[in-house]
Amino acid sequence: MKRTSLIIFTLIIGVLSWFTFTPPPSTHADASHLNAAPTSLSATVELGDTTTVNLTITNTDSNATTLYLHTGYPPPVAPAMMMAPPHVPVPLPQQRERVDPDLQAALRDGKTRFLVFFADRPDLGPAFLIRDWEERGEYVYRTLTTHAERSQRAVRAMLDTAGVRYQPLWIVNALLVEGDATLANALAAHTDVALLMADHQLQMSPPATTTAVSCSATSNNVCWNIARIGADRVWREFGVTGSGITVANIDSGVQYTHPALVNQYRGNLGSNTFDHNYNWFDPVGNQPAPVDAGTHGTHVMGTMVANPPGEPAMGVAPGARWIAARACSSVTCNDSDIIAAAQWMLAPTDLAGNNPRPSLRPHILNNSWSFDSGGNPVYSGYTTAWQAAGIFVVFAAGNISSNFTTCSSVASPGDYSNVVAVGATDQNDLLSYFSRIGPTTDGRIKPDLVAPGQGIVSTVTSTITDANTFGALSGTSMAAPHVAGAVALLWSAKPQLIGDYDATYALLTGTALPLTGDSRYMGANHSACRPDTVPNNIYGYGRLDIFNAVAAARVTVPWLVLPEWSSPSLASYGNIVIPITLDARRVAGPGVYTARILIYGDNLTDPPLVVPVTMTVPSRPSHATISGTVTDSETGYPLRGVITTTNGVTLNTNATGGYSLTVPGGVAQQLTATASNFASQQQAITPDPGSTVTLNFALDPLRPELTVVQDLITATVDFNQITPITLPLRNDGNMPLSYTLRIDSEPYGVWRSDESSGPSGGWIDPPFDAQILNLFDDDNSSAIDLGFDFPFANTYYRNIYISANGIIAFAPFASSSGYFTPSCMPLIATTAPAIVPLHVDFNSAQGGQISVAYISSGVLITWDNVPLYGTTRTLSVQALLQPNGTIRFHYRNVASLTKNDMGAVGLQFVNGSQTIACDIEHIDQPQPPLTLSDGLVIELRPQVDPQAWLSISHTGSAAIAAGSQTNVQLTARWIGPLYTTQQARVRIISNDPRQPVTEARIHLNEGMPAPYQILLVQIFR
Repeated sequence: MKRTSLIIFTLIIGVLSWFTFTPPPSTHADASHLNAAPTSLSATVELGDTTTVNLTITNTDSNATTLYLHTGYPPPVAPAMMMAPPHVPVPLPQQRERVDPDLQAALRDGKTRFLVFFADRPDLGPAFLIRDWEERGEYVYRTLTTHAERSQRAVRAMLDTAGVRYQPLWIVNALLVEGDATLANALAAHTDVALLMADHQLQMSPPATTTAVSCSATSNNVCWNIARIGADRVWREFGVTGSGITVANIDSGVQYTHPALVNQYRGNLGSNTFDHNYNWFDPVGNQPAPVDAGTHGTHVMGTMVANPPGEPAMGVAPGARWIAARACSSVTCNDSDIIAAAQWMLAPTDLAGNNPRPSLRPHILNNSWSFDSGGNPVYSGYTTAWQAAGIFVVFAAGNISSNFTTCSSVASPGDYSNVVAVGATDQNDLLSYFSRIGPTTDGRIKPDLVAPGQGIVSTVTSTITDANTFGALSGTSMAAPHVAGAVALLWSAKPQLIGDYDATYALLTGTALPLTGDSRYMGANHSACRPDTVPNNIYGYGRLDIFNAVAAARVTVPWLVLPEWSSPSLASYGNIVIPITLDARRVAGPGVYTARILIYGDNLTDPPLVVPVTMTVPSRPSHATISGTVTDSETGYPLRGVITTTNGVTLNTNATGGYSLTVPGGVAQQLTATASNFASQQQAITPDPGSTVTLNFALDPLRPELTVVQDLITATVDFNQITPITLPLRNDGNMPLSYTLRIDSEPYGVWRSDESSGPSGGWIDPPFDAQILNLFDDDNSSAIDLGFDFPFANTYYRNIYISANGIIAFAPFASSSGYFTPSCMPLIATTAPAIVPLHVDFNSAQGGQISVAYISSGVLITWDNVPLYGTTRTLSVQALLQPNGTIRFHYRNVASLTKNDMGAVGLQFVNGSQTIACDIEHIDQPQPPLTLSDGLVIELRPQVDPQAWLSISHTGSAAIAAGSQTNVQLTARWIGPLYTTQQARVRIISNDPRQPVTEARIHLNEGMPAPYQILLVQIFR
């Protein structure tokens, strides 16, 4: 029966039967076959000096091995208390009816295949307390298979008696059977059965292709996406490439002979010999060796582990090994095959489907596929089993066909709580237009992380790009394997993390680059998922940064230095001498320091050989003490930071930001202070022997900082021509800046006295004959005759209506009095055309005067020393309406105005509005804040709307790297004779937290005039 939903991107999976577990013998040397001499190391070292001791490692096994050396600290003296196992039952698929309606429809046509799920659910909670990899996998396998045998016994006997064939799917305690309606009814009536589900056939959706084939390699010959997440730094600086870790994917298959993948295939025995048992699973095509039905699975695997000869580096963990399963044809896949592939991942079998070996399950499983919607828990049973077995599970967040999805589009299974969902970003660290977003249907934040997923170059099959074996694809399918490969690096760097989902998740999310403030997702369409905090439903915890994660995970003992080579080979029955350096330059003072060297063999899941190390540093009178504090440069508050020295000392500041270290006197020291979300700072000092000196650090906050290099640009346009305009923008901050540009509709040019070319003049004291308006709190006036026809937005008005709360309207208000409601343009208080010198909650009932006066230059409306509601603060504001249509706002005594007063300044028309400034947060479109000062004049001059003559060369968001500058290209075009200077204010909306909205002014004058003139006759009544 075809299900209407789609699986996004190609996915191929296979069928697995239940067989007896008979593990073959080990073929590698593990840590139990390693000996160390001496069994412990110790030395006395003077502060500021180093010494080297030798450690001899002997392999007592007949198999050669590779050594992996790590440093660590001694374990706690007291053992941890035994924890009670959690309760983790394997969940049932959720459906409303006991018998799937799709199955009922299929049974009307006769026999069909369907799934029988049993009510009794196995509990895998105890598996989470098992640290040994083999024991944990065996426990999950035995628990699931034994539970299935016991709970299915009666139904299996019934089927055997009826001669009905069935296939056990023990991972979810189900059976796959084929039968008619009579059999289905009998099974549905059985007390052991929970539900019957059709073996749905799911339609595939092809991946998005990209024409680009360049990976924008860095100077180190690394593709941009690999460098962006810091994987190449993990290789170079930590010497970690993923060795000892096995990754897998359930996908369209993998072309194992690809030159960038063949050497990492776990079935490669060398000398062009391959063993595909336990490494490949393909019931769809029953191919004996890995193949790809398309190219999707090969591309995904390449992003995880590819090591292409002669090409830029494009695999995250090129030292890891891979296995794979496919469960779909090129266009469809069945539920039963997907479940079977999931089952095979728990306990891989030989090619005949026999002799399952849970110990050979992958450490990490990537799933670059999804449904076309969220809230579908049908596969939650096997994601639970995978996690119980210690497999780290990654899913794509899913793609959409239209640009910029609304909230809650994240797809299943990526929306499950026990998997990591990955969204896609482009080269600017902006979410790709096709990437699905959260929250989930039950309100949880998704995706968990984002990673590069647009225009990703990786391995492909030759049938897709002819002879070219590398190509570019886009999608969250391309983003997910970045995270899967990153976990391989993380677990290879710190094997103690293997199987620990919570600790791994905390490291990945805690070290990701936080991303917020994307203006594309700040409007009304995304009010439920705006990226204004971390984590958020657009970027999750942020963009993956595996270098930071590995750096945070590795237990680095600064004073215990291992050789630069990280993974020496040790022949059978051979030995190797390893020089170990004890460095007393890297400690914060005299004392006794203890640590351990952990030595692993080929199997990182085996317990290591442990060598204790002790270094004694004696105290001397010539030592000097350096102490101080680390604070926020803006607030002076103490910071939880880290102090490091050029010699490698690292120490944390205390709760008051303080630190102290002892160093050899008379020796130059350079200290660096760092703190989360702050820029680092360095200082040098040479303390005298026996002295105590103070060295404080004040750190600048880490953030983007937008500078409009030229905030006033004057341009000239000739008759019937266009003029290019360059708007230079610079990021003076220490983080990337993202921004968008907007040219608002501005029928009136905004000219300020505090800007160059601004108006002169200022406050006008109302004359003695000014008409005093007796308006109380939130009151409105009746009609007031201007005495002339005032031109406003192509219409002439004779009467005005004044609101006590700072509005001049050209039509009566809906009611004579109403409560103040803060709003930007358009107004809530009235829908009529209006002039707004300052819309705030005035309380004229408590004092001040509101007046109208007729003066030589026009009509003057004044709010003079009127209090703000609920405060003792008063404000003075004026609006001068001139017969030629010019409007002037005058301000006095406004310095006490705050953002909490939620003021607004602007104009409202019959169709549309013009916001000049607004201090209301959480509005759909960010607006410039109020910047009013005593003596300020704002003059509004009628003009041609700048949207008619000014355009931006690019649309959408862009980014500027820290410390960099970009030149935005604008174009001005001639639209007719210009009799006065035209002005446009280009709004710049960015993630600069200090000024999320700023603007640049463009002044346009006419150069070579038109060969004609237009004469307009203006008649005043």
